[in-house]
Amino acid sequence: MSSGDIHHIYFGGEAISYALSRTARRKTVAITVGFDGVRVLAPSDLDDSRVSEFVRKKAAWVLRKKAMYSELAGFASPKEFVSGETFHYLGRPYRLKVVSDPSAAVTRVTARGSNLIAPIMPEHDSIIARSAVRSGLRQWYIAHANIQFSRRIQVVCQLLGSDPRSISVVDQSKRWGSCDAKGRIRLNWRLVMAPVSLIDYVLAHEACHMLEHNHSHRFWRMLETIMPDYETRIRKLDSLGHQFNW
Repeated sequence: MSSGDIHHIYFGGEAISYALSRTARRKTVAITVGFDGVRVLAPSDLDDSRVSEFVRKKAAWVLRKKAMYSELAGFASPKEFVSGETFHYLGRPYRLKVVSDPSAAVTRVTARGSNLIAPIMPEHDSIIARSAVRSGLRQWYIAHANIQFSRRIQVVCQLLGSDPRSISVVDQSKRWGSCDAKGRIRLNWRLVMAPVSLIDYVLAHEACHMLEHNHSHRFWRMLETIMPDYETRIRKLDSLGHQFNW
């Protein structure tokens, strides 16, 4: 996602960079650590030096959390892409079912009830079969991400009173979404695995950036207006996000 002003402190010889955003509605400093890095939300009238002092006091905790997320982001979730594994779509679990099909030159995954069906050629060895299933799942998720994101962005933009601009689905392992200066939104296809409430948070965050390109007071007020519980959603997305990174 778009970041606020970047600040730095040093703790034990290690640099900690954090995106600092401000809002008048906060009375205390809040720190979150996730796949997007370290985010600090502070009261609008608090000096930068006071914020840095607070972050320094929490530096040991921040470094532990950063190490955890770096480890999670450093390798994909352990998936074998074989029958019986669980994959998520819109927050709901689906059981993978790999089936032999002599006509399946390309593995095209389909949903059937609570199953994801992945046909493969019977002569494939295990390595090729798993690669084919992974590719088929990825394409299935991308196709459904295009549908779901386009549908949900309409709802969010109606709340903002603006028209949706360009939206595209991309492959990026450490960011859920971004919005450039021209208002073009890019969303990670993996986000479609998350519950709808968390998808809506990312969409709302990036849609607000169409109107406000940084994390100003106006941005947070705008986001809070259409999604009062956005902070809760941020924390939940950070806690679940590693499950969708394979």
